[in-house]
Amino acid sequence: MGLLDALFGIRKLSPPKTDDLFKLPPACVTMEDALDIRPSGKAGICFRAFDTKSFENVKNDIVSILNNSDFRGRYNVLEDEYHFTWVVLENPSIDDLVAGLHMVSLLLIDGGFGDRILCAVFEFKRYTQTLYWVYNYRRGRFYPFVPQTTKERNVTFEYRLKSLVSDEMPIESLDYWYPIWGIPF
Repeated sequence: MGLLDALFGIRKLSPPKTDDLFKLPPACVTMEDALDIRPSGKAGICFRAFDTKSFENVKNDIVSILNNSDFRGRYNVLEDEYHFTWVVLENPSIDDLVAGLHMVSLLLIDGGFGDRILCAVFEFKRYTQTLYWVYNYRRGRFYPFVPQTTKERNVTFEYRLKSLVSDEMPIESLDYWYPIWGIPF
């Protein structure tokens, strides 16, 4: 940070951290063995879109690469109720979901839109309950999100999940456990 940046309070965001995404699949084994929590086969990356030609080019690149890569699932690009753009992937393999979201995030970063990435979200099921692991790209850490109703969350179960896998993947500090309402999958 330069002197003028410090004087005027201008902060540059740290570049998104993508490599810790790959720590999720091994933790899935622990969650399944201990609590019968299984990946649902759905995941998405959320980002704030720009209405520019260069952003449209990056979005087209994402679609083109998903169409022509080894990704063996379905995908959809959509906007949620808060006007964030999501690339939602469906694939029964958690490894393929992680690799697919990693690829999408790298395309956004390479296109100059890394600072627009909000998070990645992975859906899991425990019997009839839906829960999520959220990946914070800024900090390179995960946190659980367990919605109970439309605006309430099961914080007790979130703490239990944190304790269960904290040795296997980087866990976000509690100050950054933001609920992600309106997940479009």
